[in-house]
Amino acid sequence: MKNHHKEKNKISYSQSKKYIPSIELKKIPPEKALHLLRKAGYDINEEQSEEIMEFIYIIVKLTLKEFFTSD
Repeated sequence: MKNHHKEKNKISYSQSKKYIPSIELKKIPPEKALHLLRKAGYDINEEQSEEIMEFIYIIVKLTLKEFFTSD
């Protein structure tokens, strides 16, 4: 059941990509992101760290679009 739920999320994520602005961001290296998240107290693995960072990048892009574009 968990795999089915994850597959459903992948489909909706790929469909929602069209709403995410194509702003280039300087990304934190995955090892550093994992280190920072663990230092902050999160008990996560590398894959979880990458998913968290992707979510953060999406939020940053949407925020930049909201504040710096006129559409």
